[in-house]
Amino acid sequence: MEKEITAEYLLLQNVTEIPTLWGAYMQKAGLGCICGASDTGKSAFLRQLAMCVAAGRDEFLGIPLHPIHRSVIYVSTEDDALATAYLLYKQNKDLKIPIEELRGLRFIFDATDLLLQLEERLTAQPADLIIIDCFADLYYGNINESNQVRTFLQQYLQLAERHQCLVLFLHHCGKRTEDLPPSKHHLLGSQAFEGKMRLVFELRTDIDSNQYKHLCCVKGNYLSQRDKSASIKLKFQENMTFENTGLHVPFDLLVKSDKQDAVKYDRIKELQSQGKTQDEIAEEFGYSNKSGICKWVSRYEKKHPECRKQKDRNSE
Repeated sequence: MEKEITAEYLLLQNVTEIPTLWGAYMQKAGLGCICGASDTGKSAFLRQLAMCVAAGRDEFLGIPLHPIHRSVIYVSTEDDALATAYLLYKQNKDLKIPIEELRGLRFIFDATDLLLQLEERLTAQPADLIIIDCFADLYYGNINESNQVRTFLQQYLQLAERHQCLVLFLHHCGKRTEDLPPSKHHLLGSQAFEGKMRLVFELRTDIDSNQYKHLCCVKGNYLSQRDKSASIKLKFQENMTFENTGLHVPFDLLVKSDKQDAVKYDRIKELQSQGKTQDEIAEEFGYSNKSGICKWVSRYEKKHPECRKQKDRNSE
């Protein structure tokens, strides 16, 4: 019979906060995932994270990082060794991590008997993080069948708890979900997948510029609602690395729709009436400078001539 643990015992442990790997976002142990449409940079994001953890960096994207073992296992089912070597070389042009500091980043390209492989490798050398890129290539059951999905993921949860590490899955979103605000409900398959995750990020491209990406925490069991309502705006650089702009954009401003655009336009006009400068307005909406917000207003008014007419009447 499994040993009982009383509430008294748990409270005596004096656990005042959840141990984390990255800021308040990624817990030290358990399951999480990053999802998004194709070609948003999900794998590049995960490789950069893996490199920083393995190198023992104390921050990732300007947010504190807490690796203990300086060890990551990266399971790659889409890129082979040759492609990965090139991608690491390209990203390290920006990161400039000494090669010897990346010995703790281990890749698996053959996922046969993966759970057994991971058990053996973790026993031989503990890891802070396991990245599985991607879930769809490992799971052969019916993705819409809740019981099958839960049974599959439970094995990885037990592995994570046994070895006190975080397992991050790369997963995909459903079609046309980028037309909607970020949500944990965008994950492909049954609700069971999302239900087993303690952390879900959605990565999406900025609606005005491919140069920017938005990291959206759409589920975080230990996060405040504030952290789950605005994106971390990232600059996606030529060498496939990410840089934190320091800006946060509300989820409802990340979609293209007449209704959302109208709300955005009205807010811009309100800020202008308050005497805010174009640069101040641009910052509130996550633009790097006033040029982006001016172009957006121009496009909106061209699409909605009635706004232009009202503007002209107000200036008379």
